[in-house]
Amino acid sequence: MSGQIFSDGIGSISIVGGIVRIDLVVLSPTEKEPSGQPKAVFQQQIVMGVEAFLRSTEKMHGTAQALAKLAAQQTIQSSAEPRAEPSPSQAQAVESVAKRPFP
Repeated sequence: MSGQIFSDGIGSISIVGGIVRIDLVVLSPTEKEPSGQPKAVFQQQIVMGVEAFLRSTEKMHGTAQALAKLAAQQTIQSSAEPRAEPSPSQAQAVESVAKRPFP
């Protein structure tokens, strides 16, 4: 998987000296929480300046809005007629947000 990083989520975000550090976590196949659930363990860190972080959050917010819109449309459609896959126009809406170049 060259060039790709998998993460189950963000463990923590810290700001030190104008640099944002985002800790990515994965669910451990061997370590467990006291509840028996897999434990989230540190995997890798993203380090970026504050300006880049703010631009990134704008991009993530736009993608989250597109996903929410898609989910709402699917909910409306599923109440009328169940569908397994989104329509081409719905898929394009999410793709267009995801493929926009980073400013």
